[in-house]
Amino acid sequence: MDTRHQPAFTAAEYQRRLGALRERLQTRAIDTFLVFAPENICYLAGYETIGYASFATLVVRRAEDPVLLIREMERTVAETTTWISSFATFSDTEDPVEETGALLRGRGWLDGSVALEQNGWFVSAATMDRLRGLVEDVSDGSGLVERGRRVKSAEEIELMRRACHITEAGMDAACRAIRPGATENDVAAAAYSAMMARGSDFMAGDPIVTSGWRSGVAHCTFANRALEAGDTILLELSGCRRRYFGPLMRGGAIPPVRPEASGQVDAACRGVLEDAGYEPYFRKRTGYSVGLAFGPDWGEGHIVSLRRDDPTPLEPGMVFHMPPALRIPREYGLGFSETVLVTETGCEVLTRFPRRLYVAGGPG
Repeated sequence: MDTRHQPAFTAAEYQRRLGALRERLQTRAIDTFLVFAPENICYLAGYETIGYASFATLVVRRAEDPVLLIREMERTVAETTTWISSFATFSDTEDPVEETGALLRGRGWLDGSVALEQNGWFVSAATMDRLRGLVEDVSDGSGLVERGRRVKSAEEIELMRRACHITEAGMDAACRAIRPGATENDVAAAAYSAMMARGSDFMAGDPIVTSGWRSGVAHCTFANRALEAGDTILLELSGCRRRYFGPLMRGGAIPPVRPEASGQVDAACRGVLEDAGYEPYFRKRTGYSVGLAFGPDWGEGHIVSLRRDDPTPLEPGMVFHMPPALRIPREYGLGFSETVLVTETGCEVLTRFPRRLYVAGGPG
């Protein structure tokens, strides 16, 4: 019986990632680096767990094998999902900061330069202050792993293609569920069921379904509202394969379709929207990096975002979710997005779903 997950990537891919990180540590003269962000630990070690909010750190040295320090309950899932062979654990009655210090002292790793990843979502400011207190020569290593995550490898892009196919199945089911009397929850359930049936892993966020006046309110989602004649419906969702995502946004409507709900909106981005007088309703970035994620967000916008006057150069292998959306607050909203790969010659749209306004009762 096989008691280990098939790794998401080849051994060569994991070693490439670790080797590139070690080169950056060498450049910064860092001897020991503590990684805390769940996405970064997964990127380097393959660690896939629903317990990602618990304290965990991957200790990376320039020449020695990494050590993963985790909650004792996580030991089995770590052994099952990672290529790592060296683990340390703490029980629920032990202090993880003290156990981190004991691990480093026991191996003589407090000598020399130590860097801490200080931007991890699940390490509080108070905990980070205590971690910094363990070391005399400490620096901030935030961004060192993300520098490697910016450009996706061929293996990562293949997983993202598969995630996009899962998303497309969910979007198709969601569109087909739009009808008068159905609830936002009905539409979300159709999307979720279709993505699970197509092979999605656990997601970083639920499907976003808003209708009528609620479609004009950003960052809310399904809330049992019944769909009515004249509604616009905003749909945004993403399936997952081995923690990699491929988001997609589409707009729907129930007749009679309001005149503002034009199929041209999907091609509109900042310039066109501003020319049309909608600039006050599009004061956001045009896109953000996507790839590896745990909840609560499928995005990598902290790594790269497409923002006004941002000087970051695009590189082949970067992948972005580009979600231009028009929301008139508490009136209506529509959006059409794609997941897009930057290539040597331009770009490739990874999501392949009809780019049109879905009108209930219209052609499928």
